[in-house]
Amino acid sequence: MECRIILADDHSIFREGMKSLLSKNSGLKIVGEVNNGMELLELLKTVECDLAIVDVAMPEMDGLTALKELKSKYPAIKVLIVSMLNDCAHFGHAKSLGASGYLAKDDTGEELIRAIERILRGKMYVSPSVTTLLAERQVHNIENEKSPSIEILTKREKQVLGLIARGLTNKNIAADLMISIHTVENHRAHLLEKLATKNTASLVKYAIEKGLL
Repeated sequence: MECRIILADDHSIFREGMKSLLSKNSGLKIVGEVNNGMELLELLKTVECDLAIVDVAMPEMDGLTALKELKSKYPAIKVLIVSMLNDCAHFGHAKSLGASGYLAKDDTGEELIRAIERILRGKMYVSPSVTTLLAERQVHNIENEKSPSIEILTKREKQVLGLIARGLTNKNIAADLMISIHTVENHRAHLLEKLATKNTASLVKYAIEKGLL
C-alpha cells in the first residue's frame, strides 16, 4: 500500500534532500510540499495524505501549532516532527499534541526511513539522540528519588544549607542569620548526618538538586 506524504519545511534544500531519500522507496509518494503550517492546513483541504513530515521552526505558523490544528481536524493523519531541537521538552510537547514520531535534523537518511516505517506500523518513533536524553533524565530522576527528602530538614537547616551551597563560610553564615558560629557548626553537622553524606561538595550537590540555589 502506497503512503502519501506531505513535506512541511521552509528550507527547500532540506525538502529536496528528503524527496531524494523517499523517492528511492516505491511505497512512498510525495503528494505535496509547503513552507509553513498555514500552507499545510490549506493544502490538506484538497490533498489526501497519510503522513505529514513537519518541521518545528517555520514562519507564520510553526510545526507544533500546525500539529495541534492538524490532529484536531484530521486525526487519522500521522505526523512525524522533524527538528533541530533534539531535547526532551520539545519531544514531550510534540508527543502530547499527537505526533507519531520525533526526528532530529542531524539524524541520518536511514533514520528518516526507519522513522516512517515504524510510524506506518502504528508505533511511536523517537530519535536516538532524544532517546539518549530521555534515558539520562530517567537516571537523574532515579538518583534524585534515592536522595533524602528535603522535608526532613528544619527551616533553619534549609537556610544554612542554601548558604553553604552559595559558598559562604561558617562565619559569614553566622553573620547572615545572626546566630553564633558554634550554632552554624551544629547545623552543618546535623545536615551531614541527616543527608548521610560526609563533605561540603555533597551538600552543595543536594542543595542544587532540591532547588535551594
